[in-house]
Amino acid sequence: MKEKLSAELERFKSVVETYGAREEAWPAADLPMMQRLLETSAVARSLLRQETKFDLLLQQESRIPPASAALLGRVLRSAEDVNRGSFLKSLWPFGSLWQPAAGMAMAACLGILLGFASPDILSSPEEDSLNALVFSGSSLLDLENDYENI
Repeated sequence: MKEKLSAELERFKSVVETYGAREEAWPAADLPMMQRLLETSAVARSLLRQETKFDLLLQQESRIPPASAALLGRVLRSAEDVNRGSFLKSLWPFGSLWQPAAGMAMAACLGILLGFASPDILSSPEEDSLNALVFSGSSLLDLENDYENI
């Protein structure tokens, strides 16, 4: 019996440390066991009181104090000092613009060169013969005669 109570108290401690002291945050499967332990065990009630104090401490420490007017003024003044410069400098603050532009131009030239130099992998032999007929300079009558002869 003591082993079962010990295991239940360990589970109680684990749930309270994980989910906090509020009962509505506890898992529904553990809720009956935890309520029974709170009614019967002084250790469980002590653990819950400690967790309640810890939760209150966390709530108090997590409140952000409002910023003073002096701090806000210092931040705005330092922002003005940082942002001094031309409009172009504010659009591209990473130094000279010629290096990335030259890199993009080289990439575009290389892409065009590879596009012209690579074989046409998307066309089929039927399309090649059709393209040869269309672009050969033959007249429509020549094409009709060729079609009749086939």
